Amino acid sequence: MIITSTFARQPLLAIPLVAGLLIGIGALVLRMQGLAFGGPAGASAPVHASVVPLFFHLAIVLLAGIFLPEAVVSWFRAVASMIG
Repeated sequence: MIITSTFARQPLLAIPLVAGLLIGIGALVLRMQGLAFGGPAGASAPVHASVVPLFFHLAIVLLAGIFLPEAVVSWFRAVASMIG
């Protein structure tokens, strides 16, 4: 509450606070990534993954963007009217 009332009177004080928070969070993320993921273990061979599932899902999204059945459209409209 003290911080928000100070920022209401002196908005330029928010700049050093935000910069400090960004630097602190960035340093924390940098350190936590090493802890969470660590160094690679085992052999590092090239991955031969299939991209077929990726393109299949992109095609589904494209088809849904171009054409949706009327029942799905009416359901989306009903949900949107409930939300507001």
